Amino acid sequence: MRDEALLGTDVAEASGVCLLAVHGVLGVRTAPQLDRVLRKQLLDRGRVLVDVSGLDLSSTAVLASFPAALAATGGWPASRMVVFGRDCPVVEGMWQAGRHREVPVAGDLAEASVLLERRPARVRRTIDLPHGPEAAPFARLMLRSACEDWEIPGDAADRASIVVNELVTNAVQHTTGPGDLSLAHSRRGLWISVRDGSSARPVLTVEAEGLGLRAVAELSRTWGVTPLQTGKSVWALVSDEPF
Repeated sequence: MRDEALLGTDVAEASGVCLLAVHGVLGVRTAPQLDRVLRKQLLDRGRVLVDVSGLDLSSTAVLASFPAALAATGGWPASRMVVFGRDCPVVEGMWQAGRHREVPVAGDLAEASVLLERRPARVRRTIDLPHGPEAAPFARLMLRSACEDWEIPGDAADRASIVVNELVTNAVQHTTGPGDLSLAHSRRGLWISVRDGSSARPVLTVEAEGLGLRAVAELSRTWGVTPLQTGKSVWALVSDEPF
């Protein structure tokens, strides 16, 4: 296998779409480089087709670079990406790891161009949050924008707005502050996650000034806490169905 430290990229444009060809070996050492290139092109162009036919793969874990870059640059519909290449390790790995649900994969450029116009099965975006009292209203604004982009029904958007407010408020009041907000939507509903730097598990109580995490439990299909290397993620799944 070729030297993993070497990753080449060629950029072209056709009809307002960025054509990015990546070649070399995608692994732990080159994934950050790919992430930077993807984010730059997504922010600059918004619509990116990635040719990975010349890209080898040393670890399927690094395929997370594709959906992570897409989510960090806003995701559908403003930010779109399709990965293509026939019978190549990256496309096969995307299918096997389920990454194709967020970043569609295709066999060739023609198929990729068609998929670029279709909403993926799972859309996602991540947003850095401020640490102060402005974090909750900012999170509500970002959630409303996502709900509008993803055509989430008004009743579900209203419930999700309360849920995100309580998750972020809890992080502001009981930790060093929220790190980022992750939003994702699929046929299961709207997934909301707030990351913070504290390992302490949140307590399901009614806050003196607000609804507290009990509202999260009542308005969500399910909710929970995922420990991270530094801190945790408190998440909830809000159904699209009428409450």
